[in-house]
Amino acid sequence: MGTALQQEILDFAVQFCRGKPNRTWQSDLPGAFGLDGADVTDFLQAFAAHYDVDLSGLRWEFHYNADEPPGRRRVLPLDASGKVIPYQPITLELLEKAILAGKWGYDYPEHTIKDLGIAALLPDWRVAAAVLLGLCWVVFW
Repeated sequence: MGTALQQEILDFAVQFCRGKPNRTWQSDLPGAFGLDGADVTDFLQAFAAHYDVDLSGLRWEFHYNADEPPGRRRVLPLDASGKVIPYQPITLELLEKAILAGKWGYDYPEHTIKDLGIAALLPDWRVAAAVLLGLCWVVFW
């Protein structure tokens, strides 16, 4: 294990999530509890309130899908060469540093943000066509 504070954070996460993490807890705390999307946001808000940490500097698009379906990235951070920056895990160490500093202190690389919009949420044009057809059927029948 790590420090006493890291153990306290893990205990907080266990209590918040009402369960034990899987074996990935050291590399990605929210993932270890099966959290995604709004659940990660809820956990981080509870964490911030419990430990009095300012998370305004946290860029969710670097760490998880905050408002998106799991597995579909709509908002992409791109590096200087235009390559997608992979997700950066939220670790006990990051959370511990945030508590000690009183704020989120992750050093994000130079980047631009590419927002794919609604198109990224649809698997392909056939789904969009089926949804549109269904809406037309409801409206006109």
